[in-house]
Amino acid sequence: MNINALNIPEFVSVEGTVIVPKDVPAMELVPAENGARLGQIALLRKGTPVDICGSGFSERTVKVRSENRFYFIYLQDIDPGEEAGAEY
Repeated sequence: MNINALNIPEFVSVEGTVIVPKDVPAMELVPAENGARLGQIALLRKGTPVDICGSGFSERTVKVRSENRFYFIYLQDIDPGEEAGAEY
């Protein structure tokens, strides 16, 4: 697990924006004393725009922002053609 991914950036660097192609489960990042922690699993609805903001907790995930909240989602959920090790 990439422990460095467990943070909520103060200044967000957006690497791209995608539209969620289907309903996607997402693990929310919530503020904690020392950065952030994993919160509840949310559902990002089909058609939701998300900003890609960095690496995920594994090579198969990416950190995204939607409506000023941060989540981890699987790359295959936003681009089924992506290989497991692909990075944004």
